[in-house]
Amino acid sequence: MAAPFWILILLVMLLMTVALVVLIVVMAVRAGQGASRTSPYDDQGVPFESVPTALDAARRRAATTAGLAWVAAGGAAFLSPVLVALAARIDEVGVWCAALLVALAFLAVHAVGEGTWPRPSGAARRAPLVVRSVRQVAASWPRRMAWVWAACVVVVAVVCAVVADETGRGLTVQADEGWGRATPFPGLPHGVGALITVALVLAGTEVVLRQITQRRAVPDVSVADDLALRKLAARRVAAGSQAVVAGVLVVLLAVAGAAMEDVGTPTPGAEGGDAGVLFERWAVAGSVVTAAAIGVALAALAVAWFGSLRSRPDAHAVAAAHPSGAAAV
Repeated sequence: MAAPFWILILLVMLLMTVALVVLIVVMAVRAGQGASRTSPYDDQGVPFESVPTALDAARRRAATTAGLAWVAAGGAAFLSPVLVALAARIDEVGVWCAALLVALAFLAVHAVGEGTWPRPSGAARRAPLVVRSVRQVAASWPRRMAWVWAACVVVVAVVCAVVADETGRGLTVQADEGWGRATPFPGLPHGVGALITVALVLAGTEVVLRQITQRRAVPDVSVADDLALRKLAARRVAAGSQAVVAGVLVVLLAVAGAAMEDVGTPTPGAEGGDAGVLFERWAVAGSVVTAAAIGVALAALAVAWFGSLRSRPDAHAVAAAHPSGAAAV
């Protein structure tokens, strides 16, 4: 295929990435400017119950946003082979851009959804003096799993960088009776690409989580239900983000495991003796690493599924959401 065509595709992908980043930032700023413009308190500062129709509409809207986010991520994943093929023609390290594009598409939809909640109507626009923090709203186990996967990516990237050969893209095992080499292997170049991707995904996730914390209160919805909506949105965002970070970890482990299994097949004449035992150990270790990749993938899918489900309200959270003496301004 002609080179100009690939350059055009790369330009389109780059523009899409920049547009998604700008969209996330703009929506986050908009949410901060429009925060706390309505109050679930009456004139005496007593919290009222949610209007059922308003609460149902808010929940449907949140579910629609989450569904569209997964559709956008799926569409980006569908386009990722094109990006991977293009990156392979330039530099194979660029394949990590595919994971970044999936994450940005997912986060951009959530950013738009959180930045476009209906504005409150009516003459009175009071806001309770309730300070929300990202930790209060987004302290969920999917978010913790995202950071766990990120820590694992760091460990795997460092280990692979140390084990890789001088090229940083292959694995070489030498013995007295023979040697073996396998490529590709996620050495230093791939490790740096993976770490940059994970860092950008986590940064984008934290921006959207802060946006969820600072967005305006939902009209006709009580403090407790509004907090529950925020927590659900934050959990869904973190559930998707941890899946992307886990995907990066899975690719690292899978590529490393395949190379280790491949290098376990020595050159002719090195099948027996100490060299044979050495190569066999590499092959076994590769199988273990591949199995670990499968386990991480299954765990991330489970976290993404269960983390996106709406949980029952917590009595302690409901009590905490109704601060005593909250004032109206």
